[in-house]
Formats: sequence, C-alpha cells, structure tokens
Amino acid sequence: MIIVTGATGSIGAHVVQHLRNHVDLRVLVLTEERGKELGAPYVVADFNDPRTLAPAFKGAQRLFLNGPVDEAMARQQKNAVGAAIAAGVTRIVRVSAAGSTVTSDRALNRWHGEVDGYIESSGPSFALLRPTFFMQNLLKSSQSVRSEGQLCGGFGQGRLAFIDCRDIAECGAVLLTEAVHLSGAFVLTGRETLSFVDVATKLSTKLDRSVSYVDRPVAELVTAMKSRGVPASIAESFGKMMQAISTGGAAAITSTVKDLTGHEPRTVDDFLNDYLHQFQ
Repeated sequence: MIIVTGATGSIGAHVVQHLRNHVDLRVLVLTEERGKELGAPYVVADFNDPRTLAPAFKGAQRLFLNGPVDEAMARQQKNAVGAAIAAGVTRIVRVSAAGSTVTSDRALNRWHGEVDGYIESSGPSFALLRPTFFMQNLLKSSQSVRSEGQLCGGFGQGRLAFIDCRDIAECGAVLLTEAVHLSGAFVLTGRETLSFVDVATKLSTKLDRSVSYVDRPVAELVTAMKSRGVPASIAESFGKMMQAISTGGAAAITSTVKDLTGHEPRTVDDFLNDYLHQFQ
C-alpha cells in the first residue's frame, strides 16, 4: 500500500491521479471533507498529533511525503516519518526543494534539509525530489494579470528553469512504483530558462493584450507578505529566494524529468495554454 500526504495540493493531487487506478492507495487528509473531494480511499490524521498517525500508516509499505509551508514543518514531517517507519514503510519519496541543506541561509531550505537528513539516517529506501520554481506559482499573479495587465515580482532579469507541478508528481509516482528503486536526491527542472519578462511576453501573445512584468523591491514584497500574516522566517526565505533567482541562481537545467519519466518536461507555453482561462 502507498500512503500519499499533501494530496489536496498542487503536486499531491496529481500523484493521486497517477496512482489511483494502478496501486493499493490510501490518502492522508486533515478533514473528512477534503478526503471526500479526492475520490480515493482516505484516512483522517494530523502531522501535529502522532497518535493519529500510527493507525493511518497501518499496513503501508511506501510513503509519498509532502506538506504545506509551515514553521513547524520539520517537526511535523519527522513525526510522519517516524510513524511510517514504525508501521513498516520501506520506501519514502519526499518533496523537498532545490538548494535544501541544514546550512542554508533560508529558514525554509534549512527545514527541508533537516527532514531530508532525518530520512537519510532513518533506514528506509528514499528519494528526495528537489524541484525549482513551480509554474503554478504564476497563478498567484492571475488576478493582477486580469485586472491590471501586470505580472509582479522581485526576480529582476533573472532566468530560471520553471517546472510544472504535474511533472514533479509524475516523477514522484515513478519513484514510488518502479520495481528497481532509485535512491538519493533528484533535482527537477524544466527544459528551458526564462525570465519573468519572457513569461509576460508570452502572456501578451496568448491573451492578445499587453501584459508587462513589474519588478518590485524584494524588501517591499517581504514586508507585504508579513503584513498579510506570513511568518517572518518564511517571508524572508521567499525574499532570499527571489534575490537568488535575480542573479541566476535557478537557471541550471537537469535532464531528471526525462530520465525518470521517459519524456521531456512541460514548457511554460504548455502550462500557459492549459491554464490560460485563469489569466483571461
């Protein structure tokens, strides 16, 4: 049996789609309502409450581990790993992030690095997915594109290898189900590097109206996130990520998606064609 966590998110929902008709599957959710929406066998459990995890993982052999950005992420996911190992799980595939290490200057990457290290030292076979910037993050600007014709951010002219969450999910499904289990860390990228100016130009063409990229000071964006209630450690992590991207820190391309799935990852054009209605 495979347990999938984070199944209502932009990656986990697609993992469920890949697995639902092919394997014995159980989805871990926080509420009954979320489970019913997925149309797959589910169990209600909470990473914050280890008492709920033991029965949730009973009978499982493999785990897809993913969860929301949270200051308690390391503790929460280590709870899940511990319960999974106690239940007999022998294979863990986890969504981490590119650049994750316990020595990172970004709190979020340190937390990812802490969980990754815990899994590596815990015994089961493991695969750590380390994607770059999600194409789906562009949807956060869909309202400003619709109302003002603007794609906003603090990325400067930096080019990056955007990746579609659907490709991340397919890599995860492969790593969960392949008879010969590959182990280690897998850096996942798209197959092209683009700036946000390039993305705005593509949106202009597809929408047949002007869309421009508006670059804003990173400090201003971090302050705005904090004012919306985003914890300072997380807001500042995103600020440092934007600064890294602006200097080319996410421009490297890997062949990992094709190596694992047998086909090239989606392009930004593919993504925009599929989600264009959200920008119209």
